Amino acid sequence: MKRTLIGVAMASLLLAAASFGENTPTTLSELEKQVAIDAAKVGQAEPRSQETIADYSHYRMEEEANRRILALSVMGMGLLSLFLVLVYLKSRESPPDTMVNGSGLVLVVFATLLVVILAKAEQQLTASTGILGALAGYLFGRSTKDSGEPAATTQHALSAKHPTN
Repeated sequence: MKRTLIGVAMASLLLAAASFGENTPTTLSELEKQVAIDAAKVGQAEPRSQETIADYSHYRMEEEANRRILALSVMGMGLLSLFLVLVYLKSRESPPDTMVNGSGLVLVVFATLLVVILAKAEQQLTASTGILGALAGYLFGRSTKDSGEPAATTQHALSAKHPTN
């Protein structure tokens, strides 16, 4: 099976290499002539018609309208998700820190989606995502430290009760 696969790969490579080499100039002077002809074609740019410019602006307006609809639908889903999470946590009579973590998770996820949708430049995207990441790290790092403290005090109490020396 391995030999067959290697054989097929080599045959396709040979066929592709042969087709790429068909129209190549053989001498340096032919190559220079071809470059001069292609450069002349590139230099002769045709002016765009008014209809082409109007089509492009219409396309950009439609793109922005679609982006607005997508952002509004993400905001609506975020509010619905936040409402559902808070109702569920309230029905279970969760402590306030759990409600903060649950709502923080929903808000950070949907805020990140909004930033990705609305950012037009890479610098906007990286800065906003960094701020949201710092916020998420603060929220969930604090809850990890809070839940980790009782275990540390229990371990300290056990080591005091049973010294290893």
